Amino acid sequence: MGKKSPAPARGWQAHAAPLAFLLAFFWLGVVLYHTLAGGTLLAANPYDSYSLQAQNWLAGSLSIRHGEAYPWLELAVFQGRYYLSFPPVPTLFALPWAALGGGAAAPANLLVAGYAAAGLAAVYACFARLGHPPQACAFWASFFVLATNLLGLCCSGGVWYQAQVLNFMLCALGAWQFAAGHRGRCLFLLALAVGCRPFSALYLPLALLLFRLQDRREGRAAGWTLKSALAGLAAAALVAAGLMALNVLRFGDPFEFGHAYLPEFQRSERGQFSLSYLPGNLLALLRPVTLTADLALDFPRFDGFLFFLSNPVFLAWSARLVRGWREKEDGRIAGLLTGGAFLLGLLLLCAHRTTGGWQFGARYTVDLLPAALLYFCAVPQAPPRRWERACCLLGVLFNAFGAVYMLIGMPG
Repeated sequence: MGKKSPAPARGWQAHAAPLAFLLAFFWLGVVLYHTLAGGTLLAANPYDSYSLQAQNWLAGSLSIRHGEAYPWLELAVFQGRYYLSFPPVPTLFALPWAALGGGAAAPANLLVAGYAAAGLAAVYACFARLGHPPQACAFWASFFVLATNLLGLCCSGGVWYQAQVLNFMLCALGAWQFAAGHRGRCLFLLALAVGCRPFSALYLPLALLLFRLQDRREGRAAGWTLKSALAGLAAAALVAAGLMALNVLRFGDPFEFGHAYLPEFQRSERGQFSLSYLPGNLLALLRPVTLTADLALDFPRFDGFLFFLSNPVFLAWSARLVRGWREKEDGRIAGLLTGGAFLLGLLLLCAHRTTGGWQFGARYTVDLLPAALLYFCAVPQAPPRRWERACCLLGVLFNAFGAVYMLIGMPG
């Protein structure tokens, strides 16, 4: 960041082959994984609640009919009816499959892998649009997707993983539009992400503040920033209105997606969210990975472990935040804004009763990756350093191990 910005890319032709290779590498890994799982890439997933909701919507029902027949799903029970307890945007993506398949479940494992592939391409496009050469674009796309817990999440089309991977895809597409200067599209995509993971609402004001930082750098007045974002704000408001209307129709509360009516949270004395959960959950995300006497890895299986081991891109971002703080004012401001969004998001996630249950790594912190990506879009970046490349390589290896471990090590 003390160096000049990369020279503009020589057109998309220079990026076509590297991006195609990266996507082919990703899809080969997906096929290999599902081969180990028994050929499950095109199969329906028993934890795909979104297809179930899509089927009921097509049948004219907002509730899940005969919900008592699905005791393994996280269904909210309200006034004797069963409802999906997660925000609904992933259901919109499952609807075409259900409609074309005559109401059959979508191939959820394929869908979630597709979301990850689109997110991979979007991160690549962010850096290409900012003028980075193909090698650097491929590196950062790999660092954000293949070297993080996203790699494990995109191997299963379960309801939780669909929501997180689609959320990342929409945020990454929003960051791409941010880098391209399309502010309305950026805000619209970030608003859609809120319908996957509600705390992504943090990225809407963050994007607006980063727009203002860009305009201030270019000598534009604050009124210009607002004018340039009006269309996006209107689109985001429409998305918010749709989400709240659905919540009112189902639960009579515009801010209730249904988790409060899950039996597990109704039985909990402190409910779904409580500040009392913070200390334990924050400590859970700092638990180490160690070696046993037999030189086998030993790590917690529930509620996460040291988050930057499974998501090492946060280490690179932290180092670049420090350099940006030292070298230029824009780096300091963008660092404060994105770092503040990260910390606030982390606290909100850790105020939840769990930090993700059975998992490899720290999957909730995947929701915080867009804060780092928006920083990289807002502040010119130097080429990847050797230690960052090493972290990326180790992250890919570690998360590939984690994906296979979850496949063969699931309880029961």
